[in-house]
Amino acid sequence: MDQVDIKDRGDDLGRADLAHILLFENLPPEAVADFEKAANWRQYGENELVFDQASDTLEVYFVVEGCVRILGTVAGGIEITLAEVPAGNFFGELSAIDGKGRSAKVVAARPSRLASVDGPAFVALMQRHPTVALRVMERLARIIRGLDTKVVNLSSLTPEQRVMIELIRLAEPDLKLPGFWSIACLPPHSELAEWAGSDRDVVAKTIGELARDGIVKRRGLGLEIAQWERLQQLAKPARARS
Repeated sequence: MDQVDIKDRGDDLGRADLAHILLFENLPPEAVADFEKAANWRQYGENELVFDQASDTLEVYFVVEGCVRILGTVAGGIEITLAEVPAGNFFGELSAIDGKGRSAKVVAARPSRLASVDGPAFVALMQRHPTVALRVMERLARIIRGLDTKVVNLSSLTPEQRVMIELIRLAEPDLKLPGFWSIACLPPHSELAEWAGSDRDVVAKTIGELARDGIVKRRGLGLEIAQWERLQQLAKPARARS
């Protein structure tokens, strides 16, 4: 699906949408209105590229509707999912701040509507409003902490264990079966592989072995985790197991 520029649909659309962006919370209405005037609005189709890794664009993007996926590349050219950015959040601020190329690739995880402003306008906003600068710093701190965990997992866990970590991350307490955990709708193996820094074959093999051992059970489009503590134990590095 091609990008559709929707900036010319009127200022009212922009004001209604950017008011829900967390970064602008409690800002004076006139400050948000000025910022909206500089914004470009585009619709992206599922899996459509927003920007590529190492590209020299400096825009900061705001997710008005939908969700985007941030991807990185590790040794061997394997593409991994670093994070997902849902509606109400923003991304791309790192390049706006330091003026350097993109450190990751971003694609639309589903049909998404984004607003963007150029880097200098975003930096000027932070300079005028310290609360905005503080929120940006808080977001960067969360990103660094998340990447620290990702790096540890990539360096200390096997590909199979990283798949297990993703299953644990996706699981929720089963309301129908007290004491059990489940994944209502298991993502495609390709998506799980991106999160785990692995490939589809490893995902299929890992889930298959867990099912044969009775640790998980397939349930329609989802997955029931029958041995929650056992799965958590298997996902730990060998030296950390009790």
